[in-house]
Amino acid sequence: MPDEERFYSVYSYGDHLSHGDKLKIEHSLSFSPQKADLSPLVGKTVEQLEAMRSASIDAEREIFKRLCASVSEWEAQGAQTLLSQKALEYVKTPTVTHTSNQWKDSGHDQHECSNMVYKMYYQIYEDTTYDRKLKKSVPVAWRVRWYVGFNPPPRRNPYSYYTNSSTEIAGQENKRYTDKAAADKYIQGRITAYAHLFTELSPPIPEDKVFLFQVNGHLLPGYTAAPHEPTPEELLDFLDEEDIPSAEAKVIPMSKKPAKKVAPKKSGPSR
Repeated sequence: MPDEERFYSVYSYGDHLSHGDKLKIEHSLSFSPQKADLSPLVGKTVEQLEAMRSASIDAEREIFKRLCASVSEWEAQGAQTLLSQKALEYVKTPTVTHTSNQWKDSGHDQHECSNMVYKMYYQIYEDTTYDRKLKKSVPVAWRVRWYVGFNPPPRRNPYSYYTNSSTEIAGQENKRYTDKAAADKYIQGRITAYAHLFTELSPPIPEDKVFLFQVNGHLLPGYTAAPHEPTPEELLDFLDEEDIPSAEAKVIPMSKKPAKKVAPKKSGPSR
């Protein structure tokens, strides 16, 4: 039966290629009885029609096998595209901005000190009220806001940004003081407490935070990871069974020293 008659309709469900990600091809056929001419077939026997249908199915299977082979070929090629994309993400990751461990005013009364791994900032702002006698606003309190945490590089992938829980080490919001000197003293205490984080431009990264400075599983240039610190469970693995006391082991009490004998005092002659 000639294809020109088009006794069927073809529906495509959005064939699409997303480079290095997804290949989608989905088609379906719909029979159009008004356009179909069955006269060359209806005179055949059931056996003949079954044989024709079976042969056509076999031909379909062969075409499908070739399509699957082409899909496998795309998978291998798409994987290479994916690999190069991930390498580009790594290379294009911007270097982190920092203050080279120097305190600087970053605007809006906020002060920041940072390096390639850590950052700290604080802000002291006034609570004011209007004084009718002076006819102006005067400060009545000072509020302190501070934060110390990790300073990961910005990411181009919108799904790879971090939450505060993964980057924050410590901080406080809206701490109120009625004395400006007390607020300054508190902040200086916080700065001193975390000063050890700001002695190197690229201090070693704690093991559980290395992922913040990795792109696609690789640590970015200029960073180093702190040595692994064994957990108590790992330390126990190094012990032999005989080194571990059993639950039935009894505590041997310390032996008591014999009481020291005291010689009786000699009494002098009575007078």
